[in-house]
Amino acid sequence: MEGRLISGQIATAKAKAELAEAQRDEFKNKLAVSSPDEAKTKVDHLEGELAGLNKIISVTVGYAWEPLTERQIDGLSDRLAKLQRHRVQIMYANQLGKNLARTFHQAFQKAGWTEATLSSGGGAHLGIIAGAGAKKAGFLKEAIETTTTYKVELDKPTTPEWGDLVYLFIGTNSNNS
Repeated sequence: MEGRLISGQIATAKAKAELAEAQRDEFKNKLAVSSPDEAKTKVDHLEGELAGLNKIISVTVGYAWEPLTERQIDGLSDRLAKLQRHRVQIMYANQLGKNLARTFHQAFQKAGWTEATLSSGGGAHLGIIAGAGAKKAGFLKEAIETTTTYKVELDKPTTPEWGDLVYLFIGTNSNNS
């Protein structure tokens, strides 16, 4: 009886060893490596490539913009109420800028700018831009920058203004902050 027990244990150990060898060989074949160090090097390389792709995605698609707070909406609205009203087209590049654009629109509406409109589209830009021209767009830039944490770039500042129309464009946010 004892002999059968030992034979069974040996057979079990042999089966486990064969299974472990088969698993090792499968990992080697799938990873196409000959050592754990080579596998680590491959994984490190892939992690580096992933970090690079994430950087590309952050510029191409971007990160969500934080909408204005109620306090910022109120401050911007107060500032806008002191400016000459004109048409403003507020646009956003993608869904990641929609909430910020919506809160900018709220501030304009609260300030009595009845010809401020909100829509998607407007091109592919990084950051927040206002234009065309420098005068009316410059006043909007100053109002936004003094009442919020956002910076606005003037788009086409040397181009003549387009009548009474200024655009405010929420482009791609390449900062994850």
